[in-house]
Amino acid sequence: MCETAAKKAAVASGAAPSKGAVTPASIKAAAIGLGSAAACAASAAASTLKHQLAHPGVPMKQFTREAIAERVAAGEVIIIVQDKVYNLTKWVKHHPGGDLAVRHMAGRDATDAMIAFHPEWVFLERLPHFIIGELVADARVTSPISADFRRLESKLHEMGMFKTDYAFYAREIAKFVALWLAMIYFAVFGPKTLVAYLFSALCAATLWQQAAFVAHDTGHSGISHDRKIDTGFGIGLANFFGGLSIGWWKRNHNVHHIITNDPEHDPDIQHMPFLAITARLANNLYSTYYNRIMEFDAIAKVMIPIQHYTFYIILAFGRFNLYVNSWAYVFATKHDVPYRYHEIVGMTFFWVWYLWLLSNLPTAWHIVGYVLVSHMVTVFLHMQITLSHFGMPTASIKEQEVEESFAEMALRTTLDVDCPRWMDWFHGGLQFQVEHHIFPRLPRHNLRKVRPAIEAFAKDHGLEYHSLGFIDCNKHTLGVLEQVAHQVAAIIAVDPRKVHIH
Repeated sequence: MCETAAKKAAVASGAAPSKGAVTPASIKAAAIGLGSAAACAASAAASTLKHQLAHPGVPMKQFTREAIAERVAAGEVIIIVQDKVYNLTKWVKHHPGGDLAVRHMAGRDATDAMIAFHPEWVFLERLPHFIIGELVADARVTSPISADFRRLESKLHEMGMFKTDYAFYAREIAKFVALWLAMIYFAVFGPKTLVAYLFSALCAATLWQQAAFVAHDTGHSGISHDRKIDTGFGIGLANFFGGLSIGWWKRNHNVHHIITNDPEHDPDIQHMPFLAITARLANNLYSTYYNRIMEFDAIAKVMIPIQHYTFYIILAFGRFNLYVNSWAYVFATKHDVPYRYHEIVGMTFFWVWYLWLLSNLPTAWHIVGYVLVSHMVTVFLHMQITLSHFGMPTASIKEQEVEESFAEMALRTTLDVDCPRWMDWFHGGLQFQVEHHIFPRLPRHNLRKVRPAIEAFAKDHGLEYHSLGFIDCNKHTLGVLEQVAHQVAAIIAVDPRKVHIH
């Protein structure tokens, strides 16, 4: 497999075959070092580029970690992949998954994250264009956890765990169409009764919840494994059926995966002034995602101390906030918006058919009731999104003495929701957040199958695998929210101007 990848890299880069470009020894070393098709491709591509960038017999430019840190501090976006150094400064704004996901890896070893998020062709065709050198020999360190992560990824490929069961997704699509048609029929053409309108609203809520699960899969290119195909599918589901931007979700969600539960960087836990999962948010932290200070203002001083009582109420209104974020994203000018016009058209079509449906309801009160029921019942989706992280540690990356690996971060910050197989449809794969965070491109229907391997992986390295039942997950999350609420209340009682939370 690595030999094939090496040959492809030579062809893709336009380099002429040479004795030193790809050797059995270098192939074997790459296989041991990374253990996956994508990883082998990275090593092969870098080997080929070595001949393009250096004169025969002259080694590539050597970089120390300190030299890389200095250039990153000066504003460059430089990452390390399999001991090779890449400068992505000029290209980062064009990253299909959003620039911030890349920027958060600047100066760091991105090998594991690259393997987790990208298919083989990225290593073969894209990365080689940005190589500027390699790490000095004494800076090349691969932790046992990273090495085992790469071996496990390779093993899952060999087992066929990354292969998609298209019949599964065909059934999902049929379900969505049935829900959409039922929603329209009972609101527009069915009996003009309150029961019919209620049933239609419940169909809408169920459609939006279930379609979000598949849209989530497309955002990770976890269905066809082709970014363009999955993005098109995602726009059809998220934008047309749900009125939400798949591009906004990808930009937001990729940052969440790269720097999970960091109060300053992870937008999935930045919900001031209504919710805070750490008392440090009382410090007016700056959000690097929203580019603004998350002020601990008058509203926060009222809402945070009672957040364990208002949690579900706030989640029930969560979908309205997603509409705002989606439209703000597609009209943004400070960053690239891939498929901007496709997304705008999709969301516009949603509002055309949804407003048409509402216009067929008999009174304004029916319309208000329909909107509230159809949107607030999606509270279960927002619960599923929050339960896996709100109760987990929130250590900042800058607080770590030793940089943790991608898999370590996923295990530290993520909680599985343990449920029987017959409830998988309800949770839509979100119950396997640990597995998903470690292998985000894994098709949803295979997450349960790989769970034993992830548990064994964690146990082998003395890492805790977090899992609770659905009820216990809710209790755990509410417990953390209550703890933070009490801490914030104590801060307010003392004098927030004189207290700094560490």
